[in-house]
Amino acid sequence: MLSLFAMTWPVLELLGNNAEFFLARHSPKVEILLLGVVLALGLPAFLAALGSLPGKGGNLVGLGLIAVLSTLLGFLYLRRLPVPWWTAAATAILVGSVATWAFLRFDPARQATRYLLPAPLLFLAIFFFATPSGAVLLDRGSGIGTAAEVGNPVPIVMIVLDEFPLASIIDPEGNLRGDRYPNLARLAADGTWFRNAVTVEQQTEHSLPAMLTGYVPDQSTTPFAGQHPNNLFTALQGSFDLHVHETITRMCPVALCETLTRSTTPIARDVGVVAGHVLLPEPLTADLPEIDRSWGDFGAASADFDMKAEFRKLLKVDARLAVDALVADIAAFSGEQTPLYFLHALVPHHPWQFLPDGRVYPLVVEANPAAKDGGWIDDDFLVAQTMQRHLLQVGYADHAVGEVIEAMEQAGIYESSLMIVVADHGVAIKPGVPHQRMITESTIGEIAAVPLFVKAPGVATGVIDDRRALTIDILPTIAETIEAQLAWDVEGVSLFGPAQQRSGTTTVGPQGEVSYGVGGEEKLVVADRIERWFPGGDPWALRPAGAPDLLGARLDVAALGQGGLIGRIRQPQLYADVDTSGDVIPARVAGTLSGTAGGEVMVAVVVNGVVGAITRSHADDDGVEFLALIPPDLLQDGKNRIELAQILPEGEVRRIDGG
Repeated sequence: MLSLFAMTWPVLELLGNNAEFFLARHSPKVEILLLGVVLALGLPAFLAALGSLPGKGGNLVGLGLIAVLSTLLGFLYLRRLPVPWWTAAATAILVGSVATWAFLRFDPARQATRYLLPAPLLFLAIFFFATPSGAVLLDRGSGIGTAAEVGNPVPIVMIVLDEFPLASIIDPEGNLRGDRYPNLARLAADGTWFRNAVTVEQQTEHSLPAMLTGYVPDQSTTPFAGQHPNNLFTALQGSFDLHVHETITRMCPVALCETLTRSTTPIARDVGVVAGHVLLPEPLTADLPEIDRSWGDFGAASADFDMKAEFRKLLKVDARLAVDALVADIAAFSGEQTPLYFLHALVPHHPWQFLPDGRVYPLVVEANPAAKDGGWIDDDFLVAQTMQRHLLQVGYADHAVGEVIEAMEQAGIYESSLMIVVADHGVAIKPGVPHQRMITESTIGEIAAVPLFVKAPGVATGVIDDRRALTIDILPTIAETIEAQLAWDVEGVSLFGPAQQRSGTTTVGPQGEVSYGVGGEEKLVVADRIERWFPGGDPWALRPAGAPDLLGARLDVAALGQGGLIGRIRQPQLYADVDTSGDVIPARVAGTLSGTAGGEVMVAVVVNGVVGAITRSHADDDGVEFLALIPPDLLQDGKNRIELAQILPEGEVRRIDGG
């Protein structure tokens, strides 16, 4: 029974309270059911059987299990105290030893286990009937919600992008960077750009329901139809042909909608990663894949990169697949029934590894040197490099919108459709932020302000509307356009009606509410910082402070004087045979330096004789490392020459020899 308290319940409790783990995997109900049974009944039964083996061997195994599980149970509680992990571990070992001695010495200690026999069934019942994951399991999936009468059925295309601040696509004056993001610019020209839109919720699992229901959901709810029965999808059942692709939510009942292919990663693997983080001390979790940046497929990227193997692996979890599925659905439009196309895409959500044209660059080194405990260190350049990767992926988000528009045009429904492109929330990428996803007074411009473009059917308006628009206004806007009478009260208002005079705004997160004004100045502060890092919004223009403007210049590295440094490019084989027409382009260069005496070094990365990037070294566990992104158009088919040069503070450039 000790295993139930020391192993099963901590993992089962975490999974039970995070239903998004199962929703993101599109787990069938039988998978959730079996997982609960295996953890609550199977694991304790298996360990009990081991401890009951006949003879001395069985006794030793039993005592060993008691010692280990008692220690683990003690550690799980002691680690919550404000003491170092090793203090908790040492104390837990003492607790485990005392518990094992008591079990051997005192008969009441052995007899007490009999009273715990019903505990597995109790914990299983709690998981099934008193947790959000249990609510997902018990969802009937049909007969949910009230259909609306629709007077003007027109095709609807709604794209929800993820982790996308508005500041990423505007200049410091608030103008859309149309040269960088032409497809969003086209959508703005054909419709209305609500430039002052904000999300009412910080987290995806609440912001999506807010958009789809028209009201701010309770923080305790789970994003599935059983807890939000009245939503866009259930309202349009029977009136529209629903093509719904959700990622971490299940707002459309299974009986009404088909979903994307479920995760290909075995659930046992992901549960094992979760268990490792829950049960093991910190030093032993350092090499485990992170679990706070996605809802599954943990450890999808590896530092040991094999291009073909990685590409096959990317296809299993590739965020582009969701866009491809939407495009394919639109291309198959038959005209028999008015369609609703809905997509929540994890774009430009990290991991950032897409180029603006949709190609992928190998991560080479997965760890981000700027990352710290879900936030960012106070290092301007390393954080700017993170923003660079984000901006390139924002470019892909624009590309994806263009693919959808093209598919709509080919299907003949672009002009007649109501098209909405919005983001669920933003992300804070700036030095010293404790957590990149947390809404605070200092991250309003990054987290709350999101893109919102609405193209009405049959109208090319090209209007910029600066009213304070909220994400809960989206559903009422759809309802007014299609003349649908919703069966429930909403808090939002139609954006095609008179502007509502809002005196303040509130965005809700797990840490509480953050209230602020309606002027929208916060996003301009963020855009100004991006402009400082990337003049003109050009993601390839990044260079460290004080670096000369050598980007794009030709440089004969062999003719330079030697500066005493030795540089090594990680995985140089990536550049030995490049296919520039392929899907995977080695645009991220990583390497190490020796001979630096520990100081920071400014490095020019020279690609086939042209300076493709200027970066700066940083210290890590392996020594002195550097990272850089190079424009793909500098690469050529076949073998490529990647050279390094040191830029001294006074501007002199010296050769860095290869090791």
